[in-house]
Amino acid sequence: MAGEWIAYDLALPQKPEVQELIDTTGLPVQDVVFNLLQLWGWASMHCADGTARMTLSRLVRTCGATEDFWQAVASVGWLDIDETVATVAVPGWDRRFSQAAKSRIQHRDRAAEQNDREPDRRRRSGAACADAQALPAPTRSRGDEIREEYRHHHPRDAWESFRAAWNAGKGRKWTPSTPPDGWDDRLAEAGWLEVATEAVGRIGECRYFKTPMTLIQFVKPGWAHKVLGGSFDEPKASPRAGTRDFADAAPPPKEWTGEAAEALARTRKKLEANKEALT
Repeated sequence: MAGEWIAYDLALPQKPEVQELIDTTGLPVQDVVFNLLQLWGWASMHCADGTARMTLSRLVRTCGATEDFWQAVASVGWLDIDETVATVAVPGWDRRFSQAAKSRIQHRDRAAEQNDREPDRRRRSGAACADAQALPAPTRSRGDEIREEYRHHHPRDAWESFRAAWNAGKGRKWTPSTPPDGWDDRLAEAGWLEVATEAVGRIGECRYFKTPMTLIQFVKPGWAHKVLGGSFDEPKASPRAGTRDFADAAPPPKEWTGEAAEALARTRKKLEANKEALT
C-alpha cells in the first residue's frame, strides 16, 4: 500500500520565504525545507482545517526544530501562532492541502466499498471515461473567461496592489507576503476587486468594531459590499448596527453625501456593468 504523502513544490528552496528563513535562522536550506515538510506532513495527517490545539513547545516536540525557528516561520506568513488560546494554524490550508492524505484515503475507502458492492462498476467506469475523452470540450462562457483571467493572469499584481492599499488604510496591517484564505475566491468574483478597493477607504467609518478590522474578515463573502454600503457604520450597541444590506439597499439616504454617496453610486454602476458582461 502506498504511504502517506503531500505534494512538494520543486521551487520551494528558492522561494523568498525560504530564503528569508535561511537568513533569519542561519540554518542551511535543507534543514529549513525538511522542518517545513515535517510541519505540513504532520498537519495533513492530523488537521481537518489546518488548525490544531498546540502550544509552541508542543510544536517543537512534535515537528522538531526550535521555538525560534517556528516564530520565524510565522514571521514570513507560513504559520499562525496564537499563544492565548494555544493553537497553531497553517495559512492557506484549503489552497495548499485540499487533497491531503486523509481525504485521499477516505475517498479510496469509499470507492473500494462501492466496488465490492458493484463488481461491474469498474468496467462501466472505464467505458464511461473512454466515451468522455471523445466528447468535445465544453463551451466557455464570458463569465468563465473573466474568472479565469482574474484567477490565473493577474493574481500577483492584484494582490500586491491591494495589499499596499489595505496597509495604507485603517484596517489591521497585513504583514504576510501571501494573501489570506478566501482571497482567490473573492478575486474570481467579477467586480469584487473594484468594490473592495473602494471599501478599504471606508473602513475608518466602521464604528461597529472596537478593534481594527482584519483582512481575514474583509475577504469573507459579501463583507466588502457591506463595508461600502455602510452596514458597519453604527456602533455595536446601536439598534441600527448591522442592519444595512448593500445588496438590497435603497438609494443613499439624505445623510450620505459627498465622497460616500459618490463611491456607492460608482460601485453600483460597476456591478450592473459586470452583471451585463456575465449574461
